[in-house]
Amino acid sequence: MSSTPRHMFLQLDRNNTSPAERLALWQDLMSAAGKVHIPDPETFTGYFTSLALGDLRTMRVRSGEFRYVRDRQMARNVSRDHVMINLTESGRIAGEVAGRRVMAGAGAVVISRLASPMDVVLQEEAEWLALIIPRAILDNYMAWSPRFDARVLQPESTQAILIGGLLRSLDRLSETISPRETTCAARASLVFLATCLGGATPALPRVETTEDLVRSIRRYMARRLADPDLGPDLICREFAMSRSKLYRVMGDTTNIASVIKRTRLRAVRSDILSGKHASRSLADIAKGRGLTDERNFRRSFVSEFGYPPSALRKQVGANGNSRHAELEAGGSDLERWFQGLDDHD
Repeated sequence: MSSTPRHMFLQLDRNNTSPAERLALWQDLMSAAGKVHIPDPETFTGYFTSLALGDLRTMRVRSGEFRYVRDRQMARNVSRDHVMINLTESGRIAGEVAGRRVMAGAGAVVISRLASPMDVVLQEEAEWLALIIPRAILDNYMAWSPRFDARVLQPESTQAILIGGLLRSLDRLSETISPRETTCAARASLVFLATCLGGATPALPRVETTEDLVRSIRRYMARRLADPDLGPDLICREFAMSRSKLYRVMGDTTNIASVIKRTRLRAVRSDILSGKHASRSLADIAKGRGLTDERNFRRSFVSEFGYPPSALRKQVGANGNSRHAELEAGGSDLERWFQGLDDHD
């Protein structure tokens, strides 16, 4: 299992990808814990760049209109929570986060959690900056409160101006930044945010054995995707725990079978996008990821992504070359980072 690249970049233009490819690649990149819907793939374009700062990650995203949905079940299935600090540079973000209406124009800052339901539309050629922080890291600097979730800081507010300045400064950092400077930037950002948000009293130190166990289970699942027997029983045997403890550790409402199935489907989509398996049948690719029932696989693929695997293969085959492997890597890498599956963790 490889590590997520420190610097990530993806640009989808009409002259380098087909509409179907842009749809699939943007979905793969942006849907680590949700689903992406693009109303007009024909005209859609997207730009994404990201830099890791230790355990934190910055992003700049610019794109045509799309809708991002994370329903309650998807939110419950998030085992490694993150806090997202977003600055709208242009366009508009509108919808609902954690059951609250949000509307953010240029200059506004939106705060949310990865483990909260979300249904938002990125409109008017939206461009935004983001700082993504693992919740376990942020808890060492400030006591999180539900009042922060779905909070919108208006452009003229002192907090939005200060936090916006921080995100713009982080966006200027080069990927050649030294380890020492990286540590400085990450710590300074965390202290600054805690002070700006008025929650600078650190939470009590906590033992992270549960999070470590969850990460180990996730890694085990990722390594065993090809095993058709992968499921709660196999995981329980591997980690010598009861089924009740497994669900307690992963979250009482987590549907482990659904998590495994979705991970397998995303892996198949990445395999198709890479163009490296042109000589293999779709059924064989699916079988290699543990999806042994061909009919069920095709039906599930359409349900998950909105198009059949054959249509995606046709588009990749018509336009395929080595760039596909580079373009699709971002989605898999970013999802691995969110789940804490990097080898160096």
